[in-house]
Amino acid sequence: MFQARIVLNGHAGPIYAASWDGEFLYSSSGDKYVTRWDLATGLQDSSFTVKLEHAAYTLEAGGQFCFIGCTDGTLLCIEPASKKIVWEHNFFGNAWFSILIDPIRNWLIAGDSEGNLIVLEPQTAKRILHLPLAAGKIRSLTISDNTCFVSTQLIGILVFSCENWNEMASWEPNELGSNALLVDSGKNEIVTVGKDAHIAISNSAYEVIKRIPAHYQTIYGLVKTENQFITASMDKTIKVWNADFSKVEQRMEYKNGGHNRSVNGIVLIDSHTFASYGDDKKIILWKKDPLISWSEN
Repeated sequence: MFQARIVLNGHAGPIYAASWDGEFLYSSSGDKYVTRWDLATGLQDSSFTVKLEHAAYTLEAGGQFCFIGCTDGTLLCIEPASKKIVWEHNFFGNAWFSILIDPIRNWLIAGDSEGNLIVLEPQTAKRILHLPLAAGKIRSLTISDNTCFVSTQLIGILVFSCENWNEMASWEPNELGSNALLVDSGKNEIVTVGKDAHIAISNSAYEVIKRIPAHYQTIYGLVKTENQFITASMDKTIKVWNADFSKVEQRMEYKNGGHNRSVNGIVLIDSHTFASYGDDKKIILWKKDPLISWSEN
Protein backbone atom coordinates (compact mmCIF):
# COMPACT_ATOMS: atom_id res chain seq x y z
CA MET A 1 0.00 0.00 0.00
CA PHE A 2 1.26 3.47 -0.86
CA GLN A 3 1.32 6.05 1.92
CA ALA A 4 1.50 9.84 1.58
CA ARG A 5 4.88 10.57 3.15
CA ILE A 6 5.59 14.22 2.31
CA VAL A 7 3.45 17.10 1.06
CA LEU A 8 5.44 19.77 -0.77
CA ASN A 9 3.93 23.25 -0.47
CA GLY A 10 5.34 26.39 -2.01
CA HIS A 11 3.68 27.09 -5.33
CA ALA A 12 1.00 29.78 -5.44
CA GLY A 13 -0.87 28.32 -8.42
CA PRO A 14 -1.90 25.00 -9.97
CA ILE A 15 1.03 22.71 -10.73
CA TYR A 16 1.12 21.79 -14.41
CA ALA A 17 4.24 19.65 -14.77
CA ALA A 18 6.99 17.91 -12.84
CA SER A 19 10.17 16.01 -13.71
CA TRP A 20 12.62 13.87 -11.73
CA ASP A 21 16.29 13.99 -12.74
CA GLY A 22 17.50 11.38 -10.27
CA GLU A 23 18.44 13.92 -7.61
CA PHE A 24 15.80 16.67 -7.57
CA LEU A 25 12.12 16.95 -8.47
CA TYR A 26 11.43 19.97 -10.70
CA SER A 27 7.98 21.55 -10.95
CA SER A 28 6.23 24.31 -12.89
CA SER A 29 3.11 26.17 -11.87
CA GLY A 30 0.53 28.74 -12.83
CA ASP A 31 2.44 31.12 -10.55
CA LYS A 32 5.02 31.32 -13.41
CA TYR A 33 7.80 29.80 -11.32
CA VAL A 34 9.87 26.69 -11.97
CA THR A 35 11.47 25.33 -8.84
CA ARG A 36 12.99 22.14 -7.56
CA TRP A 37 12.63 20.08 -4.41
CA ASP A 38 14.91 17.98 -2.23
CA LEU A 39 12.79 14.90 -1.55
CA ALA A 40 15.05 13.79 1.30
CA THR A 41 14.10 16.87 3.32
CA GLY A 42 10.80 17.78 1.68
CA LEU A 43 12.07 21.33 1.21
CA GLN A 44 12.33 23.60 -1.80
CA ASP A 45 15.88 24.01 -3.06
CA SER A 46 16.36 27.76 -2.82
CA SER A 47 19.49 27.62 -5.00
CA PHE A 48 17.35 27.02 -8.11
CA THR A 49 14.29 29.13 -8.92
CA VAL A 50 13.27 30.36 -12.36
CA LYS A 51 10.78 33.21 -12.80
CA LEU A 52 9.08 33.02 -16.18
CA GLU A 53 7.24 35.63 -18.24
CA HIS A 54 4.56 33.02 -18.95
CA ALA A 55 3.56 29.80 -17.22
CA ALA A 56 4.95 26.44 -18.39
CA TYR A 57 2.71 23.46 -19.12
CA THR A 58 5.66 21.14 -19.62
CA LEU A 59 9.24 20.67 -18.46
CA GLU A 60 11.86 17.95 -18.53
CA ALA A 61 15.03 17.70 -16.45
CA GLY A 62 17.86 15.32 -17.20
CA GLY A 63 21.60 15.18 -17.62
CA GLN A 64 22.94 18.66 -16.99
CA PHE A 65 19.93 20.62 -18.26
CA CYS A 66 16.35 21.55 -17.46
CA PHE A 67 14.11 22.26 -20.48
CA ILE A 68 11.01 24.40 -20.04
CA GLY A 69 8.18 24.91 -22.52
CA CYS A 70 6.06 28.02 -21.94
CA THR A 71 2.53 28.93 -22.96
CA ASP A 72 3.71 31.76 -25.25
CA GLY A 73 5.88 29.39 -27.29
CA THR A 74 9.18 30.08 -25.57
CA LEU A 75 11.41 27.04 -25.13
CA LEU A 76 14.29 27.40 -22.67
CA CYS A 77 17.34 25.35 -21.78
CA ILE A 78 18.70 26.07 -18.31
CA GLU A 79 21.82 24.67 -16.68
CA PRO A 80 20.83 24.23 -13.02
CA ALA A 81 24.43 23.99 -11.80
CA SER A 82 25.26 27.49 -13.04
CA LYS A 83 21.67 28.82 -13.09
CA LYS A 84 22.34 30.15 -16.58
CA ILE A 85 20.05 30.14 -19.59
CA VAL A 86 21.96 28.10 -22.19
CA TRP A 87 19.52 29.04 -24.98
CA GLU A 88 16.04 30.44 -25.44
CA HIS A 89 13.91 30.33 -28.61
CA ASN A 90 10.34 30.88 -29.72
CA PHE A 91 9.88 28.86 -32.91
CA PHE A 92 6.12 28.93 -33.54
CA GLY A 93 4.42 31.11 -30.90
CA ASN A 94 2.27 28.25 -29.59
CA ALA A 95 2.09 26.74 -26.11
CA TRP A 96 4.30 23.70 -25.57
CA PHE A 97 2.53 20.63 -24.21
CA SER A 98 5.22 17.93 -24.23
CA ILE A 99 9.01 17.62 -23.99
CA LEU A 100 11.12 14.47 -24.15
CA ILE A 101 14.87 14.00 -23.71
CA ASP A 102 16.37 11.14 -25.70
CA PRO A 103 19.91 10.73 -24.31
CA ILE A 104 20.73 7.81 -26.60
CA ARG A 105 20.36 9.87 -29.79
CA ASN A 106 21.13 13.20 -28.12
CA TRP A 107 17.72 14.61 -29.05
CA LEU A 108 15.34 17.04 -27.43
CA ILE A 109 11.84 16.46 -28.81
CA ALA A 110 8.96 18.86 -28.18
CA GLY A 111 5.35 19.18 -29.29
CA ASP A 112 3.08 22.25 -29.20
CA SER A 113 -0.62 23.09 -29.16
CA GLU A 114 -0.94 23.23 -32.97
CA GLY A 115 0.74 19.92 -33.76
CA ASN A 116 4.29 21.13 -34.43
CA LEU A 117 6.83 18.44 -33.59
CA ILE A 118 10.42 19.60 -33.36
CA VAL A 119 13.68 17.74 -32.73
CA LEU A 120 16.69 19.74 -31.53
CA GLU A 121 20.24 19.21 -30.33
CA PRO A 122 19.83 19.72 -26.55
CA GLN A 123 23.07 21.67 -26.07
CA THR A 124 22.71 24.13 -28.96
CA ALA A 125 19.04 24.08 -30.03
CA LYS A 126 20.20 23.29 -33.57
CA ARG A 127 17.14 22.12 -35.47
CA ILE A 128 17.30 18.49 -36.60
CA LEU A 129 13.69 18.05 -37.71
CA HIS A 130 10.35 19.85 -37.86
CA LEU A 131 7.12 18.00 -38.60
CA PRO A 132 3.99 20.21 -38.90
CA LEU A 133 1.45 17.51 -38.06
CA ALA A 134 -1.66 19.74 -37.91
CA ALA A 135 -3.00 17.40 -35.24
CA GLY A 136 -3.91 19.76 -32.42
CA LYS A 137 -2.13 19.46 -29.10
CA ILE A 138 0.74 17.01 -28.87
CA ARG A 139 0.05 15.79 -25.38
CA SER A 140 2.79 13.22 -24.91
CA LEU A 141 5.94 11.80 -26.50
CA THR A 142 7.33 8.33 -25.86
CA ILE A 143 10.31 6.53 -27.34
CA SER A 144 10.60 2.76 -27.14
CA ASP A 145 13.47 1.05 -28.93
CA ASN A 146 13.56 2.66 -32.39
CA THR A 147 10.01 3.97 -32.33
CA CYS A 148 8.56 7.34 -31.33
CA PHE A 149 4.91 7.50 -30.27
CA VAL A 150 3.32 10.96 -30.67
CA SER A 151 -0.02 11.33 -28.89
CA THR A 152 -2.15 14.02 -30.53
CA GLN A 153 -5.45 15.68 -29.81
CA LEU A 154 -7.11 15.28 -33.22
CA ILE A 155 -5.69 12.26 -35.06
CA GLY A 156 -4.80 9.77 -32.36
CA ILE A 157 -1.31 8.37 -31.89
CA LEU A 158 1.22 8.60 -34.71
CA VAL A 159 4.06 6.09 -34.79
CA PHE A 160 7.38 7.19 -36.32
CA SER A 161 10.65 5.42 -37.01
CA CYS A 162 13.51 7.04 -35.08
CA GLU A 163 15.87 6.14 -37.90
CA ASN A 164 14.28 8.21 -40.67
CA TRP A 165 11.13 9.71 -39.12
CA ASN A 166 8.89 7.91 -41.60
CA GLU A 167 5.37 7.43 -40.29
CA MET A 168 4.87 3.71 -39.59
CA ALA A 169 1.30 3.63 -38.29
CA SER A 170 -1.46 5.53 -36.52
CA TRP A 171 -4.42 4.54 -34.39
CA GLU A 172 -6.85 6.10 -31.92
CA PRO A 173 -7.07 4.07 -28.69
CA ASN A 174 -8.74 6.85 -26.69
CA GLU A 175 -11.56 9.10 -27.85
CA LEU A 176 -10.50 12.76 -28.04
CA GLY A 177 -6.82 11.87 -27.78
CA SER A 178 -4.44 10.12 -25.39
CA ASN A 179 -2.65 12.03 -22.62
CA ALA A 180 -0.07 9.42 -21.64
CA LEU A 181 1.39 6.23 -23.13
CA LEU A 182 3.43 3.34 -21.78
CA VAL A 183 4.96 0.47 -23.70
CA ASP A 184 4.63 -2.72 -21.66
CA SER A 185 7.46 -4.64 -23.32
CA GLY A 186 6.93 -7.72 -21.17
CA LYS A 187 3.48 -8.24 -22.65
CA ASN A 188 4.22 -6.57 -25.98
CA GLU A 189 1.33 -4.20 -25.34
CA ILE A 190 0.78 -0.43 -25.32
CA VAL A 191 -1.20 1.19 -22.51
CA THR A 192 -2.78 4.63 -22.98
CA VAL A 193 -5.07 6.94 -21.02
CA GLY A 194 -6.98 10.03 -22.09
CA LYS A 195 -9.83 12.47 -21.96
CA ASP A 196 -12.37 9.65 -22.31
CA ALA A 197 -11.44 8.50 -18.75
CA HIS A 198 -10.56 5.03 -20.08
CA ILE A 199 -7.46 2.88 -20.01
CA ALA A 200 -6.89 1.43 -23.47
CA ILE A 201 -4.66 -1.58 -24.11
CA SER A 202 -3.40 -2.12 -27.65
CA ASN A 203 -1.35 -4.92 -29.17
CA SER A 204 1.84 -4.65 -31.22
CA ALA A 205 -0.26 -4.28 -34.39
CA TYR A 206 -1.78 -1.11 -32.88
CA GLU A 207 -5.19 -2.70 -32.40
CA VAL A 208 -7.18 -1.98 -29.25
CA ILE A 209 -7.77 -5.24 -27.41
CA LYS A 210 -9.28 -3.86 -24.20
CA ARG A 211 -10.85 -0.62 -22.99
CA ILE A 212 -11.36 -0.16 -19.27
CA PRO A 213 -13.54 2.58 -17.74
CA ALA A 214 -11.12 3.77 -15.08
CA HIS A 215 -12.07 7.23 -13.78
CA TYR A 216 -14.96 9.68 -13.92
CA GLN A 217 -13.03 12.42 -15.72
CA THR A 218 -9.91 12.93 -17.86
CA ILE A 219 -6.91 10.77 -16.95
CA TYR A 220 -3.67 12.77 -17.02
CA GLY A 221 -1.14 10.45 -15.40
CA LEU A 222 0.08 6.90 -16.04
CA VAL A 223 3.16 5.15 -14.61
CA LYS A 224 4.20 1.58 -13.93
CA THR A 225 5.93 0.37 -10.76
CA GLU A 226 7.12 -3.24 -10.88
CA ASN A 227 3.86 -5.22 -11.21
CA GLN A 228 1.39 -2.35 -10.76
CA PHE A 229 0.10 0.56 -12.83
CA ILE A 230 -0.90 3.92 -11.38
CA THR A 231 -3.35 6.42 -12.92
CA ALA A 232 -4.23 9.98 -11.91
CA SER A 233 -7.29 11.95 -12.95
CA MET A 234 -9.12 15.24 -13.05
CA ASP A 235 -11.67 13.52 -10.78
CA LYS A 236 -9.20 14.15 -7.89
CA THR A 237 -8.27 10.48 -7.44
CA ILE A 238 -5.22 8.28 -7.93
CA LYS A 239 -5.70 4.56 -8.51
CA VAL A 240 -3.26 1.69 -8.21
CA TRP A 241 -4.07 -1.23 -10.54
CA ASN A 242 -2.86 -4.79 -10.67
CA ALA A 243 -0.80 -6.01 -13.62
CA ASP A 244 -3.74 -6.78 -15.93
CA PHE A 245 -6.03 -3.90 -14.84
CA SER A 246 -8.63 -6.35 -13.53
CA LYS A 247 -8.57 -4.88 -10.03
CA VAL A 248 -8.05 -1.55 -8.28
CA GLU A 249 -5.71 -2.39 -5.44
CA GLN A 250 -5.70 1.09 -3.89
CA ARG A 251 -7.58 4.34 -4.34
CA MET A 252 -6.12 7.59 -3.01
CA GLU A 253 -8.29 10.65 -2.49
CA TYR A 254 -8.43 13.66 -0.20
CA LYS A 255 -9.78 11.78 2.82
CA ASN A 256 -6.72 9.52 2.90
CA GLY A 257 -4.02 12.08 2.20
CA GLY A 258 -4.58 12.77 -1.50
CA HIS A 259 -5.53 15.80 -3.55
CA ASN A 260 -8.72 17.84 -3.30
CA ARG A 261 -8.60 19.12 -6.90
CA SER A 262 -7.57 17.77 -10.29
CA VAL A 263 -4.48 15.55 -10.23
CA ASN A 264 -2.50 16.80 -13.24
CA GLY A 265 0.19 14.16 -13.37
CA ILE A 266 2.42 11.64 -11.65
CA VAL A 267 6.19 11.14 -11.75
CA LEU A 268 7.91 7.87 -10.97
CA ILE A 269 10.80 8.32 -8.52
CA ASP A 270 11.77 4.66 -8.07
CA SER A 271 10.03 1.27 -8.02
CA HIS A 272 8.46 2.05 -4.63
CA THR A 273 7.96 5.81 -4.82
CA PHE A 274 6.09 8.33 -6.97
CA ALA A 275 5.05 11.97 -6.77
CA SER A 276 1.67 13.41 -7.74
CA TYR A 277 0.80 17.05 -8.40
CA GLY A 278 -2.35 19.01 -9.07
CA ASP A 279 -4.54 22.08 -9.15
CA ASP A 280 -4.51 22.24 -5.33
CA LYS A 281 -0.92 23.61 -5.57
CA LYS A 282 0.48 20.54 -3.83
CA ILE A 283 3.02 17.86 -4.65
CA ILE A 284 2.54 14.65 -2.68
CA LEU A 285 5.27 12.05 -2.32
CA TRP A 286 3.88 8.51 -2.06
CA LYS A 287 5.94 5.57 -0.84
CA LYS A 288 4.96 1.92 -0.70
CA ASP A 289 4.81 0.22 2.68
CA PRO A 290 5.20 -3.50 1.92
CA LEU A 291 3.80 -4.45 5.35
CA ILE A 292 0.38 -2.95 4.58
CA SER A 293 -2.05 -4.39 2.06
CA TRP A 294 -5.36 -2.87 1.00
CA SER A 295 -7.93 -3.40 -1.72
CA GLU A 296 -11.03 -1.57 -2.77
CA ASN A 297 -14.33 -3.32 -2.02
